[in-house]
Amino acid sequence: MRNPRLSDKPLLLLDRDGTLIEEGEYLTEPERVRLLPGVPQALRQLRRAGFKQVVVSNQSGVGRGLITVSQLRLVNRRFLQLLKAKKAPIDGIYWCPHKPSARCSCRKPKLGMAKRAAKALGTSWNRSISVGDKPSDVRLGQRSGGWGVLVRTGYGKRWKKDFVKPDFVARNFKAAVPWIIRIGKECRYGISKSKTRRTR
Repeated sequence: MRNPRLSDKPLLLLDRDGTLIEEGEYLTEPERVRLLPGVPQALRQLRRAGFKQVVVSNQSGVGRGLITVSQLRLVNRRFLQLLKAKKAPIDGIYWCPHKPSARCSCRKPKLGMAKRAAKALGTSWNRSISVGDKPSDVRLGQRSGGWGVLVRTGYGKRWKKDFVKPDFVARNFKAAVPWIIRIGKECRYGISKSKTRRTR
C-alpha cells in the first residue's frame, strides 16, 4: 500500500550560492546576501505546483576556519528573511560544514543532506531533482535516481559539456521552472526517467 505521506512529486534540492543568491566566496556578512533575479517568483510557482523545496549547501569554509558557524547562521537567517519578505518561503535549509577531505556523508554530491530533509518532511529522497551551478549539484539529484539541473549563474557560467552531463541546462533558476514542473507531472503519471532526460 502506498504511503500517503509521500508526495507524487520529486523533492527539490536547491543550491544556495550562485543559484538562489549571488555567488560570494565564503560569504560572512548578512548584508551582502542578494537574491538573484526571478528567484522569488520561481519558488512561488514551484510551491503552487506542489513541490517541497529545500536548500542544501556545501559550506566548507566552516571546516577550513574561514567562516564561523555563527556567521553562517546569520547569513542563512538573512537569506530566509529576504525570501519571507517576497512571500517565497522554503521547506528547510541544510548545510555541510566539512572540507572535501573529511569524507563525510553529507557533502554534495553525497546524499546525507537529502536524506535528512526527506525524513524531516515525511517524503522520499529517491528520484529527487537537484538544481545548482556546480557539478556536485547536478550529481546529487542523479545519485538519488532522479535529475540534475545546471543553471548558468554563479560557477555555472564556466560549465563545459564534457565535464558533467546535466539532465537540463537553464540560463537561471527561473528558466528551469517549466522543465521542473513538467518532470513533476511525468513522475505523477509514471513516465520513466529515460524519457525525460534532456539537455539544451
